[in-house]
Amino acid sequence: MSVAEVRNHSEIVTNSWKRCQQHGLKPTDAADDQSLTGKRMDEILKENALLIRHASQIFGKMEYFIKQSGQATLLIDACGNIIYSVGDPDFSKRAVAVQLQVGANWAENRKGTNAIGVAINERIPVRVHASEHYCQMNHFLTCASSPVFGPTGELLGVINFSSRQENFNAFSLALATMVAEALQNHLLIEESKKEHLITLKELECLAKHNPLPLLSLDHENTIIRANQAALRILGKDAVGKAFSGIEGFSVERIHDHRQKVWRSVAVQKQVINVKRLYHFSDIAGSCPAILEKKELAHKAASTEFPVLLLGESGTGKELFAQSIHTASLRSNHSFIAVNCSAIPESLIESELFGYERGAFTGANREGNAGKFEAAHNGTIFLDEIGDMSLRAQAALLRVLQERTITPVGSVKSKPIDVRIIAATHKNLQTEIREGRFRADLYYRLKGIQITLPSLRERSDIVQLAAHLLQKQAPNACLSEEAARMLAEYAWPGNIRELNSVLIQAAFLADGGTIRPEHLQLEHKDRTEREIRAAGDYGHSLKDAEIAAIKKALAATGWNMSKAAHLLEIGRTTLYRKIEEYKITM
Repeated sequence: MSVAEVRNHSEIVTNSWKRCQQHGLKPTDAADDQSLTGKRMDEILKENALLIRHASQIFGKMEYFIKQSGQATLLIDACGNIIYSVGDPDFSKRAVAVQLQVGANWAENRKGTNAIGVAINERIPVRVHASEHYCQMNHFLTCASSPVFGPTGELLGVINFSSRQENFNAFSLALATMVAEALQNHLLIEESKKEHLITLKELECLAKHNPLPLLSLDHENTIIRANQAALRILGKDAVGKAFSGIEGFSVERIHDHRQKVWRSVAVQKQVINVKRLYHFSDIAGSCPAILEKKELAHKAASTEFPVLLLGESGTGKELFAQSIHTASLRSNHSFIAVNCSAIPESLIESELFGYERGAFTGANREGNAGKFEAAHNGTIFLDEIGDMSLRAQAALLRVLQERTITPVGSVKSKPIDVRIIAATHKNLQTEIREGRFRADLYYRLKGIQITLPSLRERSDIVQLAAHLLQKQAPNACLSEEAARMLAEYAWPGNIRELNSVLIQAAFLADGGTIRPEHLQLEHKDRTEREIRAAGDYGHSLKDAEIAAIKKALAATGWNMSKAAHLLEIGRTTLYRKIEEYKITM
């Protein structure tokens, strides 16, 4: 040691002796012979299992040298407990007399000045030789210790080399330091492996939920990983197959630091939709009823289950359908909307499933792909499914069951992979009872059912109106009277009617403040307030509707067509409300 090192070492030992005196220890005291055993010792060994595992590997390589040199090598935890040891049997017998063994605690406040306790306190490598030990009974020892730190800098324990003082070795401190550093490196590599594994899992999770099809290829261009989007395109057995320039995929090579190719990533280029589809962020409203449906739809988007959207016309069923698609793993593929009520019964099969060349008079010479084929790998939205004929329902059911389509005029089936979203304003339970809709098809479509609230059932009509105005006429605004009028109106046409009324009002108000006279409401006599006043039917719109329906049914002798005409609603809506409100004769 240099003069400075000797002075520094002497100061460290002196400070340790002072701490021992502050702890009330005396040099002549008997050794603290308490030793951990049983359950508590098992707990400490379990807590330090990783440290012991790596230390035992290092000690094992040094065991012959340790025994030949008459030493004991110890692993101590951060609290001073000896948790592992390897050593010369003869020295170990003598060391037991002072508790230099597994289970003993060599913290400074228990054993006085010693290399283990000082290394824990000072966080530095240190040697304590012979009479430098505070307790006289330990003067026969010469010890060298070095602290072990974890990957984040926390103290994990200490490495200690001990022997009789006559076996003093000037290199024992350097050896303890080297072993401690080797142990730290083992732990760092272990931590890096864990970090690497977590990173791989994180990337795997991101890739799995990425809507773009992603592939990992090895150096022989074999597919070794594929996310769900890619498996839907290439098949679930794609992993392990050769990748041979599949159309639509671009390949990026990944190099190591020696610029040798070891992996490739293939990504399918995103299909760009000409028309922007709606997202959940486009669904405006603060009403709890609509927020609940929005949350349910968002949850449904992450699944592959079919979705059935119910609600009156104009409540935003297609808005929800598009939002579910754009939030799903199929968002980079087609969204095909089909209005089932607008297709003639004679053409519905050819529209949905396509047709071959010459299939029928007037057919396209080259044939035509149907809506289902156009939606392959994407989403098909069957709007107004309640208006589909029974014949078309049977054909649709077959497609949903077999996941194949057969174009009109063809004998060959084509496999299709589509997500089904259906919608209707009709009460399908009533339609089933009256024989107009197939129960088996209903249960196929009704994977996740979401019923959208009508506008009159919402508490945010004014806020929604302000949102729609901002899009249509940014400078227009509602007066208090106009806002109150909108809130009180029954809105038989729902959001579609509200939007139409606001466009007209903004035009009449020249883009300024909209007043009541600017609101061209078609049924002003049917506001909620006036319905209540006319019949004194309670304090809610629901009560008013029940009373109005009962009154109309009584007046017409339960003639549904006449009652619906009196109420200015469709007969289907009347049936639905009678069932909903459980109205009986």
